[in-house]
Amino acid sequence: IMRVTDIFLAFPSLILAMALVAALGPSLRSVLIAITVVSWPAYARVIRGDILAVREEDYVEAARGVGASHFRIIARHILPNSIYPALIMASLDIGAVVLSAAALSFLGLGVPEGYADWGQMIAFARNWIPSLSTYWWIVIFPALALILFTMGWNLVGDALRDIMDPRLRRGR
Repeated sequence: IMRVTDIFLAFPSLILAMALVAALGPSLRSVLIAITVVSWPAYARVIRGDILAVREEDYVEAARGVGASHFRIIARHILPNSIYPALIMASLDIGAVVLSAAALSFLGLGVPEGYADWGQMIAFARNWIPSLSTYWWIVIFPALALILFTMGWNLVGDALRDIMDPRLRRGR
């Protein structure tokens, strides 16, 4: 599985997403499929690394020594202690996923017209960029909403990391 992950990570994610959406056709479903296909390898790598690190901890060794079953060790010790980095990464990636969807829509490969999409709004506003002094809100508001959304989720992810990461608590 990790070799397949490495193959997916070898391609730039936005270009691979563009190729997938172009192959599947512009729709909300194809955008979701493309973003999922380009996003899972990073999560697989993080989860695998955390599981490999947690399984070597002393409390897992103690559970093995007591005679706990493999299922109990996985369910009670390994998964609960290795899922937090993936949750933090997911909260940090929400902004990146929305930016990728907006980029696909801006290029005309995203959702079809009729959906409320910041990428489409910015693409439609391209015609009014030369007259920005007159129609400044047409470009600024969708871009500002996209920036604030992404920044907000990055701040939430950063706060979650500060709360959930035990390595940060040890130093206090």
